[in-house]
Amino acid sequence: MKKLAAFLNDYVLECDWKDMALIKTCVCAFGVMLGLTVKKERKKPVMILSSLIFLVTACLTAVRFVLELSEDDFEEDHEDDEEGFVMRIVAEDE
Repeated sequence: MKKLAAFLNDYVLECDWKDMALIKTCVCAFGVMLGLTVKKERKKPVMILSSLIFLVTACLTAVRFVLELSEDDFEEDHEDDEEGFVMRIVAEDE
């Protein structure tokens, strides 16, 4: 499992925003396909669960984005960044 996590971290570091957009579009399409297979009597609980997951992840993403914008060094990083968007992953201590 650690090898897979290391591989995924390396892969994400090499991705640009276009690659991430393709991955997210693919996952969204898969979610739509799964949603179409849910039986009519079970759609309400699935919709509630997926709505909660969406709201939590959207809020967390928005908070992180706003915190990144409010950092003082945003303008310095933006001016020095010639390649565009770069993802940063911080290793967690185990």
